[in-house]
Amino acid sequence: MSSCLTLASKNRELIDKILEQFVERISHLNKTTQPCGLLNGLAGELLFLFKLSQFKPTLVNDSLFHDKLEYLQQQLPNVINQPDLSTGLSGQGWFLEFINQAQGADYDSELCEDIDDILLNSLSIERWQGEVEMVKGLGGIAMYAARRQLISDCPEFFEKIVSHFESTATQVSENTLSWAQPTNSIFRFNKENPNVAEYNLGLAHGVPSIIAAILPALKIPTLFERTKRLLIQSCDWLLQQELDAPQSVSCFASSCNDNNGSRLGWCYGDLTIALTLARVGKALELPSYVDKAKKVSLHAAKRNSSQGMVYDAGLCHGSAGLALIFQLLHQQFDEPKLLQAANKWLLYTLDLYREKGLEGFYMYSSLTKEYQEDSGFLMGYSGIGLCLLAALGEQADWTDCLLMS
Repeated sequence: MSSCLTLASKNRELIDKILEQFVERISHLNKTTQPCGLLNGLAGELLFLFKLSQFKPTLVNDSLFHDKLEYLQQQLPNVINQPDLSTGLSGQGWFLEFINQAQGADYDSELCEDIDDILLNSLSIERWQGEVEMVKGLGGIAMYAARRQLISDCPEFFEKIVSHFESTATQVSENTLSWAQPTNSIFRFNKENPNVAEYNLGLAHGVPSIIAAILPALKIPTLFERTKRLLIQSCDWLLQQELDAPQSVSCFASSCNDNNGSRLGWCYGDLTIALTLARVGKALELPSYVDKAKKVSLHAAKRNSSQGMVYDAGLCHGSAGLALIFQLLHQQFDEPKLLQAANKWLLYTLDLYREKGLEGFYMYSSLTKEYQEDSGFLMGYSGIGLCLLAALGEQADWTDCLLMS
């Protein structure tokens, strides 16, 4: 993404001020004892600092960045038994490969070889027993594999990943399949009745995450037909989950076991379902998916903060994240109403700062029902900062780690 939102251009001085304050708070809040995860720790903060340094080098202290990067690499042995994207090896490995690829001709082909070996070993089991979604499960390892695949020829990752998703799928009908939450999944809504099949519809923890996670396997000739079957049958199943009520606030629920509308966000809701359908439709040249995705996107563009259950500015399910996702959807469809929605949510985000300063960007906790400061990627300053950089026209080439590209 290289286009700058009109509203961002008009508020460049204010956004620069916000980004500068983010760097100051990130530097102040977190010392070398912090967690190193991508979604909620040091790797995510370093991703923001790295992208900011590409956009405006004077805002980032090189010495501070490299000290934090060195600490991250020193801590990698502590997560060799944690393959997940959120706090573990897939996420931290994804970040190291991301900045490595940004070096161009200076790319270090050996940097992630040990991580490859560890993750491939974790996949080398007869049947996958853990989470299948992307934050803590198999889908997150696929994100690392997809990033590696951009520059290295290693089909073994997706050969194992596709096989595991084939074996864990439920054939719902002759032409549709899906993936139920494992009975012991920490992401199940219904934990009291684990034997009741539950199908999650969120990009973070559900079927859309698996669809998006296997999409890069289409580029491997030996896996194309198998991957195509999984994608078409699961997307057809997903489309069947659309809510029937014509006046529903959303087109899809958070779970197919629930008829209530879903929020606007990255983690759950219509926006990232639409983005996933559009990406599959374009990859497989299936215009019906693209058309449905556009209709769902335009429906979501009409929603306000109350209808969307928007309580903060965070990337996961806040206003800055919405501005970014509508930008990505506009990139897919070139639809002016989606660009208008991106500007609307950017204005909402900037108004939070105008009203409360940095406190306007505090994370809302659904557990405590209170706002608290957070510097991380998914919920805090780092993610908001990356969304603001995208609004200013900086390339959002990092969105693959959230299954959006």
